[in-house]
Amino acid sequence: MNRLPGLDLLRAIAIVWVMLFHGLRYGTPYRDFSVLGWMGVDLFFVLSGFLIGNQVFKSINKRKELNIGEFYISRAFRILPAYFTVLAIYVLVPISQEGRGLQPLWQFFSFSVNLFIDIKNSNTFSHVWSLCVEEHFYLIFPLIVLLIMKRSGTGLVIFLSLLIVIIGMYLRADILLNQIDTIPIYRDYVEKIYFPSYTRLDGLLAGVLLATLKVFRPHFWQVLLTNSNKVLFLGGLSLALSIWIFKDRFGLMATVIGFPILSISLALIVASASSTSSILAKTKVPGAYVIATLAFSYYLTHKSVFHLVKTYGGELIQGNGYVSFFVYGFSATLVATVLYLSVERPFLKLRSEFLNRKNTRHYANAEVSHSNN
Repeated sequence: MNRLPGLDLLRAIAIVWVMLFHGLRYGTPYRDFSVLGWMGVDLFFVLSGFLIGNQVFKSINKRKELNIGEFYISRAFRILPAYFTVLAIYVLVPISQEGRGLQPLWQFFSFSVNLFIDIKNSNTFSHVWSLCVEEHFYLIFPLIVLLIMKRSGTGLVIFLSLLIVIIGMYLRADILLNQIDTIPIYRDYVEKIYFPSYTRLDGLLAGVLLATLKVFRPHFWQVLLTNSNKVLFLGGLSLALSIWIFKDRFGLMATVIGFPILSISLALIVASASSTSSILAKTKVPGAYVIATLAFSYYLTHKSVFHLVKTYGGELIQGNGYVSFFVYGFSATLVATVLYLSVERPFLKLRSEFLNRKNTRHYANAEVSHSNN
């Protein structure tokens, strides 16, 4: 999929929002906005579900097949080099650890940190929980699609997505009511409800449903794009409703229905941003493209950078929120740029070269086979 300015803007907003949320403990400003920054992760989930769903569905719709190996290789080149580089730094340079310790390494290698984390004793690199959720999605989603697309159409995709959302709602309610009894509630809630993949699929599935409409219901998708600003308005209203619901973030209503409503609202905003005529696409924000490009490197490194800045220069900027905002932001950008240029971009180029060679060999073999027949 070609990069769209509206989606780049949303990606930039998502990562800045997340970093502002994590920056609250360092005294950065914009508290009323930053305290909701955890929603930036849900925006990332919707974007990932939409982009990956579009990639998978497009391949099946055009070729009537999906190359699972190629999909996994593509994801591995995209995720693993930068991820393992940062993990190695955390292990080899203990001063980079922003928390109280690391979970066992096998959990990072197996992307199971979100299922076993003990945030009281080992919360360093804990933000990798959301990457674990996405990795589980990348692993299972193409396999499920292969099974169901040969037997039916979009109806089953929609039905299964809604079923998974309903199961997630039930699980969150059951866990909140029957398994969480600690005061304060935060630690148990995060470990048992907020981090696990099986309770956090709403955003990814909302993105997948958008991709389903785009690929298999193009006429309906075109209606959304034509009315992109109306869709954006509707998404904004439902986002406002989500924010109101999450005023009691650990309450029953927020836990059960808050995440689906938030995901739907963000999906509407993503749909609007996919149109070149939407306000989001036409809004020119300086640096948005660069921030969107660096988003994954920001995500991996920003908490460690914030920790190091506070450790070695925190006293110099303490008490001045806007100076702190600039120093933390500049430092995070510098480190993210280094990681992107030295690791992320070279491996993205290698991915393109590898997949191009693979496809060239595939088509050459297909031509030979055809001529022999």
